[in-house]
Amino acid sequence: MNDLLLVNEEKKYDAYEIDFDRHWKEVITDFFNEFLLLVEPHLFEKIDFFNKPQPIEQELYPLASKQKKGKNIADKIFLVTLKGRKKAQAAIHIEIQGDGQDVSERMLKTYYKIFDKDRKNIFSIVLVTHPSYRQLSKFHHQFYGTSILFRFQVHHLFDFSEIQLLKSNNPFALALLAGQYQAKTRTNPEERYTYKLKLIEIIKKRYPFGESDIGIKLLKFVDNILYLPHELNEQYIQEVYQIFNKEGMDMAQAEKTKEIITFGELLERWKKEGKEEGRKVGRKEGIEEGKREGQFLERRKMAQKMANAGLDIETIISLTGFSEDEIKQILKEG
Repeated sequence: MNDLLLVNEEKKYDAYEIDFDRHWKEVITDFFNEFLLLVEPHLFEKIDFFNKPQPIEQELYPLASKQKKGKNIADKIFLVTLKGRKKAQAAIHIEIQGDGQDVSERMLKTYYKIFDKDRKNIFSIVLVTHPSYRQLSKFHHQFYGTSILFRFQVHHLFDFSEIQLLKSNNPFALALLAGQYQAKTRTNPEERYTYKLKLIEIIKKRYPFGESDIGIKLLKFVDNILYLPHELNEQYIQEVYQIFNKEGMDMAQAEKTKEIITFGELLERWKKEGKEEGRKVGRKEGIEEGKREGQFLERRKMAQKMANAGLDIETIISLTGFSEDEIKQILKEG
């Protein structure tokens, strides 16, 4: 393993900045089907996805599932329906192992908690996101003639090569790739910056934001897990904004109100607001015209907010695409 991944914890500039558990659990929830297809293809083939998998962890951990911090969030547990006449059900338990601690006993306890509730078929998976830790795939305990042996599946970020993940058309492959890049750049924010821009370009190309939510969800995950120091993050936002400068993101409002918000969240917010604005105008002038008008109105609002936030006119021009005369007219109209 690269020595870069084995430095002292205090030297890893993002060691305490990223809520890894939370973000991994969120992206697995967003891409549960794709996650299974990538890491457990044989199990994937046995599931009837016409019956949508249902998260059931809140039934077992009603308090933990309401927590915001990842280490207190309940493990992900999905109820799935199996193919076949009987339409039997099974629970799939997914644990994220990112801190280098053995979770085998925890896996056993969760297994029994699920089994004790409904006597379901259970499939247990550990995804190891810690760069150098190797998790055992069993829990064994014995005392004289009494013993227990519990086995489960273990997958690691680096089970796949970078080339394999880049070639895959599975969206979750890019999530794993983001995890690999995070692990490789724990002490190198400049290199992480380069990897992050690379992933954004790939996501934008493969999953256009206007066509589905796949790109937005991946972008949000990449934003969160590939944390950048303040100065590099400012540079990153400007770079990426140029890539999406026709999308009308509300950057000035975020700066003005000092919201803690990632670029992915900005894009997600814009999409919701843009759709609503487009629908309002579209009722009068047609759906397509409404969408264009909605985006234009959002850009106008953004220019006004940038001016209110104190940005100079040259910066507003570069970020919105309006000409100087257009911006002056927008500000005149209020």
